[in-house]
Amino acid sequence: MPEPKLELAFKYLTATQARKRLGLSRYQFDIRIERGIFPRPTHVDTVKRGDITLHVRYFDENWVKIAQAILVNSANPTFHRQA
Repeated sequence: MPEPKLELAFKYLTATQARKRLGLSRYQFDIRIERGIFPRPTHVDTVKRGDITLHVRYFDENWVKIAQAILVNSANPTFHRQA
């Protein structure tokens, strides 16, 4: 896992910090972003390590408030597998 850049870590929450604030597992957090249930991250930083390109996601406090409102307003805030 890439390390967050210090200047961005002071300004934003990392994905781990944001999902913990929301009380979600990594899967629950990621799937909601992937499916468009949650908004896109506030900032995405691209990090190159040799031939590998990694994308580090950052979230601001407003993003967390929006995600919390989405969870509160959903019928059941836990993920359900489709039958």
